Amino acid sequence: MTSRPRHTGRKTIIGALLSAAAAATALSGCGAPPPGATPAPAGPTPSLSTLGETPQQLAGGWQVVAAGDRVLDRTRNAYVALTMPRGGVIDPTGSRYATDSGQLSIVEVAGGKTTKVDRVVRLGSPVDPWSADGARLVATINRKDPYAVGFAVIDAATGKFTEHWLDRTKYDCSNCAFVFTRDGKEVAMAIPDRSQGEAAELVRSVQLFDAGTGEPTRSLPVKAMPQSPFAWSPDGRQIVANPDILKEGDQVLVDTTTGEARPFPYPAVWATADTLLAKFDDGVLTLRPDGTVVADASLAAPLSAPLVLGPPAS
Repeated sequence: MTSRPRHTGRKTIIGALLSAAAAATALSGCGAPPPGATPAPAGPTPSLSTLGETPQQLAGGWQVVAAGDRVLDRTRNAYVALTMPRGGVIDPTGSRYATDSGQLSIVEVAGGKTTKVDRVVRLGSPVDPWSADGARLVATINRKDPYAVGFAVIDAATGKFTEHWLDRTKYDCSNCAFVFTRDGKEVAMAIPDRSQGEAAELVRSVQLFDAGTGEPTRSLPVKAMPQSPFAWSPDGRQIVANPDILKEGDQVLVDTTTGEARPFPYPAVWATADTLLAKFDDGVLTLRPDGTVVADASLAAPLSAPLVLGPPAS
């Protein structure tokens, strides 16, 4: 399962961010402001709320679709018990989960129908293998003779899959994990930067492939790996991504056209064009693209970590 950030004192973190912003404002000028000058406004105080037994909507209509041993039943608008094996990865709609222990299995939450996939695959870690609509999975595949690495796109309803092999002379990889773009038309893979050896798993660029044909489509000057389809902004122009795959906590916000990047405080998903959500063991933060925290929703019983966030039902 994709590991999630662990923070035990979000109020301390938020306070530290606001203090850092205030310090930066103070350092941007030299000396005290002139008499009569209006001081710069402080950053907004995040609104506080609680996520508990009654399902709540977050920014853009997003919701917590799974939390600990509870999953959102949209037909009843209630959280119900879920027993999922260790290593299971639930989809963004909360209707299915997948496990790759020995053999890939896709299980319907309602009713427990299980679809076995007759192929040994590896669900990418720490990336989310599900498409944004929860209809497909992308997984890493290997072949021994002749040796090859590639990806399989799997229909979650039927278990049918297509295999696509990489030309390793052109598209090298280390972690060899794949993630869908937000629109599901392509899958992305990090091209490694091995300049720091085994001390880091840096990214030189991001290569995209057609999710249907496996053909290479474009290369992005992005030196970081997106972790989920929702790491891409709705217009595809920005992504929240990880510059060092071995250090999951480090994130940057990257312009996909220019490659220009700046630090971003949390692993996050885009809920709307101007709002992101970051999940923690004790709740969810709502952020602006500049990293400002505008809302803080804490978990309450029966919800607990780990969390899965999902968009509104289509």
